[in-house]
Amino acid sequence: MPELLTQNNLMFLFAFTAGMVSIIQLLEYLVTKNIPWLWRIVRQLWRKIRRSIGKKADDGYVQRHILNFSGHPVSPGQQQAIEKHMHWASSSVVDVRLGNVPEDNNFAAAITKAIERAGLSHEEWQTIPCVAVPAGYPAVWSVILAELHGRLGHFPDVARLRPTQPGASEKYEVAEILNLRELRHASRSKR
Repeated sequence: MPELLTQNNLMFLFAFTAGMVSIIQLLEYLVTKNIPWLWRIVRQLWRKIRRSIGKKADDGYVQRHILNFSGHPVSPGQQQAIEKHMHWASSSVVDVRLGNVPEDNNFAAAITKAIERAGLSHEEWQTIPCVAVPAGYPAVWSVILAELHGRLGHFPDVARLRPTQPGASEKYEVAEILNLRELRHASRSKR
């Protein structure tokens, strides 16, 4: 027993304990303070894995996105209707969760951060065809349109939803796809 309590053994025991405590505190900090950051990395990795598995090089697979800003899930029927209107074989829905948008000076910054969380790279924004399902709040939608125009280099196509007949399985259906680029070019002649 006396050899366990020597100065070298006590120093080693204290150093080991201090190291273990600091590692535990670091892990606790990373997990509790950085959950959104860690979750974003995991989500982006999962999307990249899913996209790479979904690509079929020999079948001429072209990736297409439905960007959902509405805050409600895009139903399979709505997704199929958008694919039919756009003549797409398949598409993937990217839910951009806006949450509660603050009604203060950081209005646009909060929306920009939400769009950043979509996890699309610069190349994907500029090369992958997309259709946007709009947010219901006009001020939010105007900021989203400006942000998308900056990222895409043009206005996106927009899915216009309308209420369905009473008794239908879905509450909203896709009425049409608005091609904002064509509308813009047509209105330029009216200057």
